[in-house]
Amino acid sequence: MIIRKVKIWRYSIPLRTPLITAQGTIAKRQGLIVRAETDDGPFGHGEIAPLEGFSRESFEEARRAIFSLQRRLEGQPIPPELSALRTSYVGRDGDRVSLPSIPLGIETMLADLAAQSAGENLARWYNPQASDRVPVNAILSGNMAEIKKQLSCKLPRGYRAYKLKVGVETPECELEKIAYLRETLGDSISIRLDANRAFEFDQAVRFLASVAQFKIEYIEEPLHANLFNRLGDLRAESRVPIALDESLSDHSVGKAVWSLRDRALQLADRGVMDVAIIKPMLAGGFCEVIELARELSHTNVKMVISSTIETGVGLTAALHLAASLGDTVLPCGLDTLGLLADSLIAEPLPVENGCIRVPTERGLGITICDLGTNPYCSSVK
Repeated sequence: MIIRKVKIWRYSIPLRTPLITAQGTIAKRQGLIVRAETDDGPFGHGEIAPLEGFSRESFEEARRAIFSLQRRLEGQPIPPELSALRTSYVGRDGDRVSLPSIPLGIETMLADLAAQSAGENLARWYNPQASDRVPVNAILSGNMAEIKKQLSCKLPRGYRAYKLKVGVETPECELEKIAYLRETLGDSISIRLDANRAFEFDQAVRFLASVAQFKIEYIEEPLHANLFNRLGDLRAESRVPIALDESLSDHSVGKAVWSLRDRALQLADRGVMDVAIIKPMLAGGFCEVIELARELSHTNVKMVISSTIETGVGLTAALHLAASLGDTVLPCGLDTLGLLADSLIAEPLPVENGCIRVPTERGLGITICDLGTNPYCSSVK
């Protein structure tokens, strides 16, 4: 199977409700959908969507890069197996560090076609023993009244893990919310905290000492970015495990240029984290994430695969990736499709019994909308 033509669409989709993060408010999501047409007929799709404030590259840098690679992709054969996927990438080796969304989008598109050719869904093409569903966590934020309202909607979906945003109210208010969650959820459900780098060191020590009684699975990014070098000290003092997300891809920390995989392995080796939150859009491609998972399996560091609020194309690709990694990952941060006004796919990918079912059709296994008529999309010439 040979790629005959590559088409690119740009999208700009508003969020249903603006999302407040440590890097600012996200009101819309923009990115690129790439589609490969083959000489045998099948189409393959991928998504390239740097997230402002989180990604190393800008949207405009990604747009220029994929445009320059468009013609080089045409005429390329489809990789026959996973081991050939990395070498099928037509860009520079350095793109996995400087432009990580580009290898991800291209690898998704190629793997989609390869899995279709093999008669498998993407997860089974990655790993024949891949799971057919992926456990995901629910996200809770706001004051106590908002938490109770959100919880009433999410409890029927059977989540086995809940992530609560903290560091936004007084410690007393935060403690009250966590106590309420533990009482409501019982001891068998995981509670995760996400501080979005909210705390000074002494604040974090006191806060974690106060919440440890509630069996917290982990706290994500507890310290201000400028206190990065004290994460090891905090981990040594706290009974609550530490998870890192932004710190794995934050190129403002230190002067060296490194890939997310190298950074994660370095921090695992230094003993400053218990959990690595991996966003494929920031990681430089699926091959990087699969290799990282293999290497972290020899350590005590667990993984969580998480979304950067992609459309259904990128989200489904991440879902297949998580399914292929099996028990090496904890419940994932992939319940984000409903945040966007349009997912660009027909399938809703609902949460049932705390899990999202992995599409079983060949390749990505999803029905992508007509991008040519979608009001949020435009063709890139």
